[in-house]
Amino acid sequence: MSRCGLVLSRCLAACLGLAVTACSGGAQATSSGAAPSRSELKVFDPSLIDASVDPCENFYRFSCNGWFKKNPLPPDQTSYGRFTELAELNRLHLKQILEGAANAHPESRNANEQKIGDEYASCMDTEAIDKAGLAPLKAELDRIATLKSREQLPALLGHLHRMGVSAFFDMGSTQDYADASQVISEYSAGGLGLPERDYYTRMDAKSVEQRRQYVAHVKNMLVLAGEAEAEAAKDADAILALETRLAKASLTVTQLREPQNLNHPTDVVSFDKQLTHFSVARYAEAAHAPAGGKMNETEPKFFVEFDAIIHETPLEQIRSYLRWHLLHAFAGTSMPAAFEHESWNFYSHTLNGAEKQQERWKRCTTRIDREMGEALGQVYVAKYFSPEDKNRALKMTIAIEEAMGKDIEGLAWMSPETKTKAEEKLHAVMNKIGYPDKWRDYSKLEIVRGDPLGNQARVREFNFDRQIAKIGKPVDKTEWYMSPPTVNAYYDEQQNNVNFPAGYFQPPFFSDKEDDAANYGDMGSTIGHELTHGFDDEGRQYDKDGNLKNWWTKDDEKDFNERAACMVKQYDAVEAVPGVHLNGKLTLGENMADLGGLWLAWIAWQDKSEAAHLDMDEKMDGYTPDQRFWISYAQQWCTQTRPEQSRTQAQTSPHAPDEYRSNLVLQDLPEFAKSFRCKKGDKMVAEKPCRVW
Repeated sequence: MSRCGLVLSRCLAACLGLAVTACSGGAQATSSGAAPSRSELKVFDPSLIDASVDPCENFYRFSCNGWFKKNPLPPDQTSYGRFTELAELNRLHLKQILEGAANAHPESRNANEQKIGDEYASCMDTEAIDKAGLAPLKAELDRIATLKSREQLPALLGHLHRMGVSAFFDMGSTQDYADASQVISEYSAGGLGLPERDYYTRMDAKSVEQRRQYVAHVKNMLVLAGEAEAEAAKDADAILALETRLAKASLTVTQLREPQNLNHPTDVVSFDKQLTHFSVARYAEAAHAPAGGKMNETEPKFFVEFDAIIHETPLEQIRSYLRWHLLHAFAGTSMPAAFEHESWNFYSHTLNGAEKQQERWKRCTTRIDREMGEALGQVYVAKYFSPEDKNRALKMTIAIEEAMGKDIEGLAWMSPETKTKAEEKLHAVMNKIGYPDKWRDYSKLEIVRGDPLGNQARVREFNFDRQIAKIGKPVDKTEWYMSPPTVNAYYDEQQNNVNFPAGYFQPPFFSDKEDDAANYGDMGSTIGHELTHGFDDEGRQYDKDGNLKNWWTKDDEKDFNERAACMVKQYDAVEAVPGVHLNGKLTLGENMADLGGLWLAWIAWQDKSEAAHLDMDEKMDGYTPDQRFWISYAQQWCTQTRPEQSRTQAQTSPHAPDEYRSNLVLQDLPEFAKSFRCKKGDKMVAEKPCRVW
């Protein structure tokens, strides 16, 4: 449910964006250090409810206070919630798989088991990693040090980009905005070490302090790599100055949410001529990318500035900048502890408040899932996701889609003409449940036991080359961008499909042992959320085939924008941390999907309840079915978050904090108020409710 920052040319999917390996770095420990068992996790859990809180005053606290008491925030986490509970359980399952593959006799393993097992063993061998020091990076550091002219830079950048070093800009493959059935090249803004461009431009005291801390971090990394203190300090200042120029030429996080801002079709040859101080042809040759053909230049203003920077910046500063980004790209489980800790200290502790680094096995498990998610996921699915599980998930997805059809038909503000187009798009949605129909082929990827940094570089080259190989070919709509164990979901606006990994369809989000009220309030709202992304402020701009094409009448578009503006204003008013308000425009798509998704789940559950002749007055665990529906929705968002993380989230994330994903959504639904007899004037009843879908 968020724009995940996938390492593709542009963020092609809307995803849940919580405690998932693909989006936030993997599973996290419970406060006791042990994962909950599956039997301990419930979709509707009455023990989490705090009956001393009036549900009409703060439904989130009413639903979650019991969970907060049971789950103090672990020191190694910046946030911890229900998604982390399940992700941690999945993480233990993956650990068992990886340890088995690592310790098995070589002749008993298949090709994928060899790769994941040897990579896990290499990652866990900290003694060997510390002993090797910087030797595994020496060839690349030397390559940067021998950069003698600007004419050599394109080839060097092409090489570094294949290794996952995001310096200056990013290049990859993407679907054509005008013809979503085809894949083209894309060049986009990049090259920043801070989370996003406004970290370089905000002038409040906290932001100024964070930039000072960033410079100190860059200096520390350069010193660890062998530079003298004074020289490293000078280089760090120059790096910040260079990145600030790149940042100021980049779009803001809000501007990036508008597809039209990113649609600048051209061809590679013309793009090459545009950059007078940088040879795209030499870059493409080194990156193994096409030197011709159609492409998209996401931010023309950025590349004008990039061209000027290359011309004006002394080579010494360019070398320092590249050296920093090389260290930054590998300063994790492949490098000695001093580098990994320094990176954790700035990005996890300073920026987001973590008090303790995660255990090594968690970091390594996250790494393998990120590197070879389908090799690992294939084993996971065989053990933990049955055909019956997949069929249940598909049935619920179809039920939510049928509810959306009813919702569209009943919209009073939408014209018949636009309704017809919306229904065509809905009926064209492709449902992808659990795992790919065809597993990814890793046969060309070489994993060598005892070479973690080399493995990481080869994995990145493998994945980069795989993306580049798509250019000029038809889109493969069967491909997945999350691994099967991931606790998340996403909608792909240019492929018009919803994707629900196997790892998500478990308690506390879905259970065949609990009633429909709980399952539809929780997992049903998630399915509805992803479906609604096809019709949010971004998704609605794409037609049923994924082309960026306006299919709305002018009056309907005006009505939509007015309704969306209500939600922007509603979330703009929220002060997430002192002095920092939410950005209603940035979070609009997710907020719209939260509200629309819950409403679709309610419609689908009402239909199912009526068909089953459910007694709506009968209580279970003290609550009626409709009350259980709303409580299950709210309980999925129970989350502890550090103030530092809340600040980062408010400034960079398209998701509102979890309390508002619960309360503000419910405040807009009269059906919720009726279930708990909330009245006008109560905090859980919006004075002016917002609704789109």
